[in-house]
Amino acid sequence: MLVKTKAIVISSLRYQEKGLIVKCFTESDGLKSYFIRDAFSAKKSNQKVAYFQPLSLLEIEASHKNKGTLEYFKEVKLAHPYHSINTDITKTTIAIFLSEMLHHSIKEEEKNQELYSFLETALLWLDSHDEAANFHLILLLEVTKYLGFYPDGSVNNHDYFEMTDGIFIPFESLSCLSLNETQLFR
Repeated sequence: MLVKTKAIVISSLRYQEKGLIVKCFTESDGLKSYFIRDAFSAKKSNQKVAYFQPLSLLEIEASHKNKGTLEYFKEVKLAHPYHSINTDITKTTIAIFLSEMLHHSIKEEEKNQELYSFLETALLWLDSHDEAANFHLILLLEVTKYLGFYPDGSVNNHDYFEMTDGIFIPFESLSCLSLNETQLFR
């Protein structure tokens, strides 16, 4: 099935002498892996290796067979050429770190349009702003919302930490920590 969609490059891995395996988080299908046969050949290719830098935003046309195998690109172009991420060493380092973290965090191979939109917006913000010092920390914290384990930031004045459910409760039970141990969680 031929699919046109936007994608974010999560990782790329050289395969043998001329091949490249690229893992992308797509807007329409979630996580997909693609094989580029002659990425490093001397012949001119319509799929430039530079497109597959960490966290590049792409517009792709690809053949998706959905059989759990590597897919193939028909056409690739940059959706948004970065102005500062590829030239600012701090932002480049952040992009490499985030791509590695996303590579190990995003495992589902199904559509997650909310996560895709969040990542795309965040990357465009990083590219257009100079304040990037804690960007990676904030992004990783916010990504946990979409992965299902966002920290509960509500204030709770209960005295005991109940270990089975991982919550604070107002009374002591068998699976609670002592008052001294509970204070360590605050």
